[in-house]
This record gives sequence, C-alpha cells and structure tokens, in this order.
Amino acid sequence: MRRSNAPTLQDVASQAGVTAMTVSVVLNGARSATRVSEGTRARILEAAARLHYRPNGVARGLSRRRMDAIGVVSSVRNADEDDNINLYFLEILNGILEAGARHRQNITVFSITHQGDDEPKILQFCDGRVDGMIFVAPRRLSPGFAETLQHHTPFVTMHANDLLPCTYNLDIDNEGGGYQAVQYLISQGHRRIAHFPGQLNLLGPRQRMAGYQRALSEAGIAFDPSLVLEGAYSTLSGKERAGQLLSRSGICPLPTAIFCASDDIAAGCLEVLSGHGLRVPEDISLVGFDDILTARMTSPPLTTIRQPFRRLGNRAVEMLLPQILNGIVPAVGTLRDAEGQAVLPATSGDGSEPLAAVPTPHTEVFDVELVVRRSVGPPP
Repeated sequence: MRRSNAPTLQDVASQAGVTAMTVSVVLNGARSATRVSEGTRARILEAAARLHYRPNGVARGLSRRRMDAIGVVSSVRNADEDDNINLYFLEILNGILEAGARHRQNITVFSITHQGDDEPKILQFCDGRVDGMIFVAPRRLSPGFAETLQHHTPFVTMHANDLLPCTYNLDIDNEGGGYQAVQYLISQGHRRIAHFPGQLNLLGPRQRMAGYQRALSEAGIAFDPSLVLEGAYSTLSGKERAGQLLSRSGICPLPTAIFCASDDIAAGCLEVLSGHGLRVPEDISLVGFDDILTARMTSPPLTTIRQPFRRLGNRAVEMLLPQILNGIVPAVGTLRDAEGQAVLPATSGDGSEPLAAVPTPHTEVFDVELVVRRSVGPPP
C-alpha cells in the first residue's frame, strides 16, 4: 500500500534535535555542512536512517532551479502502423540514456503523434519537470513555437525537417548514404535500380534520393522517374510499394535491385517479394538504410547504410547540457563530425561574434557507412 505519510525533513530534525535547515545542509551535502559537528552529523544521519527518510527530488530541484531531467520528444510508433514500435527511435534513445546516466540526468520520454497538433502539449511538458528537450525527427516545428520554447526551455533537434533560427540540429550525411548504397549496387553490375524514398516532402528522404541520383549520373545511367515510388518510412509502405512495382511487371521489366530509404521499408518490400516467389538476392537485390535491429533479423539479413545512433544520442545530451547548466549554447568550434573534426568555424565571419549571436541554424553532420550483408548479389 502506498504511504501518504512519508517522513519529512522536519521529522528528521525533530528526532535529531536540530533545525530543519541543519538537516538539509547535512543531507544535501552543502558547503556549509563542514560547519556541523561530527556528533550532530551522526545524529542526523542516524535519525534519517531510522525514519527511512528519502529526500524530495521535486523540492530539491525547485530550490536548485534544476531537476537534472531531460525530456525526449518523439513518436515512439511508426508513421502508419499504430501497433509497430519505432525501432529507429529506440536506437537513438539508447544513446541518450547512456549519456544521461554518465551525466547523472534523468530521461523522460514524451510520445507525440502529430508534431503541429501536439505543440501545445509539448509546451505543457516544459512546466519545470525537465530542464531541456531533445526533439527526435520532428517533422514540423513552427517558428512561433520554437521562439516560445526558446524563451524558457533549451532544446536541440535531431534529424529536423525544418531548420529554425538559433537552433542546433544533429543529422547524418543522408545524401552520402544514398550515394554509397546505389554506388555499391552499381558495382555489383546493377543498372536498373528502383528507389523507395519515403515521403519526399521531408528533408532526409530528399537528400537520400539526391544521393541515388548522383550515383546513377556518375555511372552514366539515365534517371527513370517511374522507378521512384514515394511512400513513408514504414514496413506497410514497403509492402505497398513492392506490390505496386510487381503490378506493373507485365508492362515493364522489373528492376534488378531496389534501394529503400529505410530498413522498415526494405523489410516490408522483402516480405512481398518473397511472397511472390522472388528470391533475394538471386532474383532481385535489396538495400536498406539505418541499420536498426530489423536489418539483422530479416532473411536474408539486409545490406544497409548504418547511422551512428548511439553517438547521435550521446551528442544530443552533450549539446544540451551547456545550455541547461550555464545558459549558453556550445561554441561553434565544438561542433564536430563523426570523426571528431570541427565542422564549423569557431566564430562568425568577422571572427568577433559568438555563436549565440548568430541568428541561423547550425547542423552537426555525422558520417554513415555501408554495411554489407546477404541481400545484394549480381543481377540475374
């Protein structure tokens, strides 16, 4: 049964025969605790143990004006699959939790469905329960919302679709990843390569498609718009796009390979291809993007583009903490790529203005890498 009469600071003070202020000084390890005699300290600690006293974290946070808590805002389920957990988010969250533990920060997850509709809800999260926010893959952040939030709650974004003034964003080399994926398929002999890009009104999918097009162009392969089937980042979308492609097989030849802009898309595509008797990679090759758990669990395992999820999660916390603790944003010179190299100059153009005075967004970009598994082979 939950107790409603948990011991208070005053209860400990009464038991120890001291003031509540003295108890607070000793139990919270304040600097002035050195002025308390060893006998009094021992009496306070013994009274606290006897009463099973636990400090009130909320009260302590209010007095310090910091809760040592970071909020993470994201959709924890895939876009069009309410019963399917978003494994991409879980990979990111692992990195955030790791860094949070290292810096003694509690992590609170706030799940949303539609960014724009949920903006009032997000502002309610910023009622003092968290010190800062990390937005994972926000599809839309309106300028008015961001400005309101910036006045009282520091935040960083990851894989943001809209880059807003004075915001910090973490992203990956989407264009380079798309290029690597298609270049690898071309190196295996493929010339007719389809692409399932997800939603092309979003920045990441557009960048990955740009990489697809660059690889084709460099190889002298004409871009065929009929081989690009737009959808969403989900297994269901992969199934639908594969079905759409197969339905046209009587009119035009099937591609020999498909580059999917996410592993979820590739998993759905693989399921439909297998259901129609097509073998991967003997009949058609398949490449994904992300390297989430799904990529290692399919049969065959997916060749894919790996995102550095853990490093992204770690870095998000590291970028947010200076804003929380010191009220400042990290200097531009501390923004580094996946190899630890600075990606922006330490100051603005004339070398005088600090980063906080520059009203432009700043994105730190991490490299990606091709992971070769068994879903790619030479054309049939």
